[in-house]
Amino acid sequence: MSRIFAVTSGKGGVGKSTVAVGLASAFAARADKVLLVDMDEGFRCLDLMLGIDSKTVFDLSDILGGKDIDDAAYACDSVQNLYLIPAASKQGLIDIQQFKEFALKAACSFDIIIFDFPAGINPELYCALPEDTLFLAVAVPDPVSIRDAYQISRMLSEYSLPARLIINRFIHSQSRRTGFKNIDNIIDSSGIRLLGIIPESEELAMLSVTHKLKKHCRALLAFKRIAARLSGEQQLLPKLKKI
Repeated sequence: MSRIFAVTSGKGGVGKSTVAVGLASAFAARADKVLLVDMDEGFRCLDLMLGIDSKTVFDLSDILGGKDIDDAAYACDSVQNLYLIPAASKQGLIDIQQFKEFALKAACSFDIIIFDFPAGINPELYCALPEDTLFLAVAVPDPVSIRDAYQISRMLSEYSLPARLIINRFIHSQSRRTGFKNIDNIIDSSGIRLLGIIPESEELAMLSVTHKLKKHCRALLAFKRIAARLSGEQQLLPKLKKI
């Protein structure tokens, strides 16, 4: 069975989808067979980020309607071992029971599955995922985003869904202007155990143009540390100015 992760956030605009692509790329670099599933019905973007928008014909709604997974899991040309299932072009096409069956079936074919959920909270869909799914709450280091992460934490705890925090768009030189004394203060305010920190990155901002991260860019190295931690390896957090 595969390891399953669900990327989520309270607010939009925190770079959640770029985190999903970055983490998927990091796992793919470890030779894991990775499936990335875009869950943002009507507003999909991962196909553009990965440069496969011109060849997509089927999407998640087609799979839920009976199409074989292999027909709608598109190989990413720029990242080996990475496959994408695009979100449906219209909203309201996800049947909960069909989605639950799809998630279990996909777990038999891939080493890693990453579901990129739209911003906001959807307990019904969250609870349809396999019970060992780990939720990755993405936030940026500002009070509004961290308060939203706390709300996500409370909701996930209510449904006994495990979660970890990823701090995105971190800029060390501005870290003291965020209203938080230090990283521990952010963690305490979010109510979620920290998994990793991703630096502000031009490479991430340009994903929809370049379709991949440079091998040695700081953002990809941060994602690789997170992938290693999620694979059971010990990875210490670097000094903040070196992230």
